Amino acid sequence: MNYYELLDYLDIDSGAELKYFEDMADLIESDEYIDHDALLKIFEESDFVTTASLIDEYFSDITGGLPADYGEMYSLLDQIRLELTGLIRNASADDPDSVRSFTDRFCRFRNWYVYETEVSVLDRTGEEEGDAREYEQSVRDAIATARAGKLSGGEFAFDFSTALDYDIDYYAMSFADLVDSVDEQGDLQ
Repeated sequence: MNYYELLDYLDIDSGAELKYFEDMADLIESDEYIDHDALLKIFEESDFVTTASLIDEYFSDITGGLPADYGEMYSLLDQIRLELTGLIRNASADDPDSVRSFTDRFCRFRNWYVYETEVSVLDRTGEEEGDAREYEQSVRDAIATARAGKLSGGEFAFDFSTALDYDIDYYAMSFADLVDSVDEQGDLQ
């Protein structure tokens, strides 16, 4: 998708209208190829604080769907969340490289999450009848399967081990950003 196709897909007129959770979810989860420059232009036009907030909300939503015994994946997703929100919060319209750096990392995450990494899923729902099956899914789809399993009572086991190989580029985070991040999660009193 180019910039104009992306605007049409999100049903917005410019990146300044990137204000809703659903828009961020659509940007991250779309099966469609989205041109890097289209994302860059959307993010350049967006309010950086709002974009950080939407990313934070998205990651809170998806990590809430992870089964409790997948702590390593939860930790990795939390590190990615911190990286992305930190980069966009510290971006500046006066420094185009800062928005480009964020967009590069956003695209890297999106590719890993939707396309590149496969998670092994074992559907144990029909195990007693000898109907258990194993298949591969993207990280995005495996998390969706885990969430659906919680709602439907399905029994699934996931092997996220191949997805854990994700290189985080660490960045400088101000102490105020760290406190704000912890406050938003309700962990600091």
